[in-house]
Amino acid sequence: MIQSYSRLNERMSLKKTIPFLLLLVLLALSPAWSQKSNWIEKTLKSMTLEEKVGQLFIADLIAVYAHKESPAYKLAERYVRDYYVGGFIIAGGTVTDIAVTANRLQKESRIPLIINADLEGGLWFHHPYRWMQGRGPELPRFVGGGGTSLPSLMAIGATGNPHFAYEFGRITAREGRAVGIHWTNSPVADVNNNPNNPIINTRSFGEDPAQVAAMVEAYVRGLQSEKMIATPKHFPGHGDTEEDSHMKLPSLPFDRQRLDSVEFVPFKAGIRAGAGAVMTAHIAMPKVDPVRRPATLSPVLISEILRDRLQFKGIVVTDGMTMQGVTDHYSAAEAAVKSLEAGADAILVPADFVAAYEGVLQAAKSKRLTGRRVDESVRRILAAKEWAGLDRNRLVSIERIADVVGSPPAEKVADSMFSASVTLLKNDGRAVPFAPAARVEVITITDQAEAYAGEALCNVLRPRTASVGLSRIWNESGQKEMDNTLAKIQKADVVVIGVYLSIGAWKGGLGLSSDVEEFLEKVHATGRPAVTVAFGDPYVLGKVPATAGMMVAYTGLRKAEEAVGKALIGINGIHGKLPVTIPGLFNRGAGIQLAPMDRSGN
Repeated sequence: MIQSYSRLNERMSLKKTIPFLLLLVLLALSPAWSQKSNWIEKTLKSMTLEEKVGQLFIADLIAVYAHKESPAYKLAERYVRDYYVGGFIIAGGTVTDIAVTANRLQKESRIPLIINADLEGGLWFHHPYRWMQGRGPELPRFVGGGGTSLPSLMAIGATGNPHFAYEFGRITAREGRAVGIHWTNSPVADVNNNPNNPIINTRSFGEDPAQVAAMVEAYVRGLQSEKMIATPKHFPGHGDTEEDSHMKLPSLPFDRQRLDSVEFVPFKAGIRAGAGAVMTAHIAMPKVDPVRRPATLSPVLISEILRDRLQFKGIVVTDGMTMQGVTDHYSAAEAAVKSLEAGADAILVPADFVAAYEGVLQAAKSKRLTGRRVDESVRRILAAKEWAGLDRNRLVSIERIADVVGSPPAEKVADSMFSASVTLLKNDGRAVPFAPAARVEVITITDQAEAYAGEALCNVLRPRTASVGLSRIWNESGQKEMDNTLAKIQKADVVVIGVYLSIGAWKGGLGLSSDVEEFLEKVHATGRPAVTVAFGDPYVLGKVPATAGMMVAYTGLRKAEEAVGKALIGINGIHGKLPVTIPGLFNRGAGIQLAPMDRSGN
């Protein structure tokens, strides 16, 4: 399977192409798993209506350690015992916390629970960024404390290599399954063709539908090769919005022809790859469905288009039902019922769990939701559980976690992803790579206080340059702090300006304060050679003063800083290609290629 993805980058002969296309056709006609089996039918027949309704809900779970009598654990236990919940979505916790909590709850439930998580960045999402302070000098400075740290999807897009997308999915699934997670709400299949998008941005593979599709297909296959359910999202496409559906209901003016040519392309690829689930978006499409309602509640978008036209047979899961794209317009009960009427199967984190459950139960009793309709969705949920092997073994081995999670081979693959994604967009005066005698001043620019921003970058630069200083400026930095940083610049040969802006739910638009913008103008006015690095949102390069060097890392994680540091001093070559357009500056596909620098003198 892995070799097949390396071949995607090669020209295949006609003899190789025909069998390959036939395979894709067969896969397109095959569901991700069977929805009829002895276990499914036996389990379904044994269930009361109350149990069936419970299977349609995925409840929130704080998976950090909690005593069995604690409020957090008792609430989760109540969801299992009183509401027969189908599963949980993890809301934080270390790798061992997740495994222990999942095992405990699995033992409480008559029907196996399916454990879901947002693993867009791999299992790393569920552990803190840990730096050791003081104590024994022999201790490592950094201890990861969890799963393999993987880059943003846009960084993978910058590599242009679907094999990295496959490995991203495979590593995520292998590590997630080791701690009891069976289902991830990824990959993001949105085409990020709007630079002002406040919620997708670097979560997308890029702006080209074909490239995003190739990455989505590879990622899905990688995930499901290790028996984790993949979920392309956010259908019908959240990439061309300027509003965050966590905060309001965006309305997009696209017709079916536009959707078929842009937004649907990656979803079709994910379905072709056998994705077990698709997540809906809380966005309105009035030219497709004249009723101005979220796609999550739209029979036109779910039943007519996703089910009938795109032939998707797996689970349709809603985006989080606490988001204002839904809650501003519907009660928790009505939203849950309408989503099922539209064709959804799983309701993710209702705004009021009990009200939503009771609303669906009443709709089923009154036949607003027919027994056949309820059974249809329950079968899909049970089929997913059977495919994941939960009918045979629902528990995980705590002892085995250390054999799987954060392994050196996985870390090595991740390092290669970060390195391959670094993108150099401007290099006036050969600003990069730095000379060994260079005095470097690193300035990190953030919208909120970041205690460790720039540290990993400086650790790479220090042994290979004359000196390295580090200053941290953020949106609430004072004038004295900024003046001190400007004074330090005067002693530097080159300045590295790292801009760390990243999107987040309910965060709104990205931006720097007017004081920080003025500070950057003053840095530019010093005339010192500088390299600006976008550690996150690449579009920020169009909003800050141009410098001699301009580079994108697509994320501010420790490994991204290390990869940038190695590129700046020539240890690593630079090969990334920009997967989006930065208006007025750089087109998609831009990227200056540099070979590693020979420091041997030969």
